[in-house]
Amino acid sequence: MIDKLTEIYEEFKKQGVADPLRETLRLADLVSGGALRRADPSLLARGLDPAGIARERASGKPLEYILGVAPFLGELLECREGALIPREETELLTLTCIDFIEREREAGVTRPKIIELGTGSGNIAVLLALKTEGAEIYASDISEEAVGIALSNVERCGVAGRVTLLSGDMFEPMRGKGLEGAVDLVVCNPPYIPSTSVDRLDPQIVEHEPRVALDAGAYGLDIFQRLIKGAPEFLRPGGMLAFEIGAGQEKLVSRLLSKAGDTYQSIGRIDDGAEVRVLTAIRI
Repeated sequence: MIDKLTEIYEEFKKQGVADPLRETLRLADLVSGGALRRADPSLLARGLDPAGIARERASGKPLEYILGVAPFLGELLECREGALIPREETELLTLTCIDFIEREREAGVTRPKIIELGTGSGNIAVLLALKTEGAEIYASDISEEAVGIALSNVERCGVAGRVTLLSGDMFEPMRGKGLEGAVDLVVCNPPYIPSTSVDRLDPQIVEHEPRVALDAGAYGLDIFQRLIKGAPEFLRPGGMLAFEIGAGQEKLVSRLLSKAGDTYQSIGRIDDGAEVRVLTAIRI
C-alpha cells in the first residue's frame, strides 16, 4: 500500500496537482474508510491506477467521485456524481439526531419514525439506521438518480429493512403512508446557497456536484421556508425538526422558526466550535 501511495504521489506531482502530498493523504484517508485505519477490500482488490487518478484529479474532479467512495461517521459509502459528496460538517447534524433519538428511546419511544428530506447519497438515513435502535426511516430526494445512489448505500450497509426510499419533492412522497402527526424526527440537510453565490463556489464543486442540491434560490431561504412550514403536518407533539444551515444564516433562519407562530418551541442552536451549523425545534 505504501508503494502504491508513493506512486500516486509522484503521479500527482507529474500532473501538476496542487499540494500533491495533501491529496495523497486525502486519498489514503478515503480508501481506509476515513480514519487511515481500515482499508476497504473492494478498493484494494481492484487496485488503484495512479496515472488515471492523477489525470482526473488534475482536471478538478473530486477524489471521492474518482474513487467512488466517501467516509461518513466511520462508514465508507458509495459516492457518485448525481448526489452531493457526504461532508464532515454534516456529521454534526447526524449526531444531533442520534442524540435526540437516544433520549426518546430512554423515555419509552421504542420504534421512532424518522423522515429525512433530500437524502442525496443516503448518508444521514444510513447512519441513523446503523446508530439507532428500532428506528423506521423514510428518506426521499427529488432526484431519482440520487435515490438510486442512496439505495446502493442502504444495501451496502445492510439496512434495507429499516430505510424506505422515495422519490419526490419535499414532503409529497410521504403523504398517504400514515405518517401525518406520527413522526418523531424530521431531518434535512437542505440546499442553502443563494443562486447568485453558487457559481462562485470552487469549480470542483460547481462542475461536478448536482446544482439542485446546492442552489437555494435568490436569498438562500427557499427550502428552509418550505421545511419549517411543512414539518408540523408530520411531526407529533414533542417531535423534533433538525436541519443544517450555512455559515452566517443562524439569525435569519432562527427568525423564520420564531415567526411560525405557536408551532415550535425550544429552538436549539448547535455549533461546530466556531459557528452555529445546526438548528433544531420541538413541535408544540
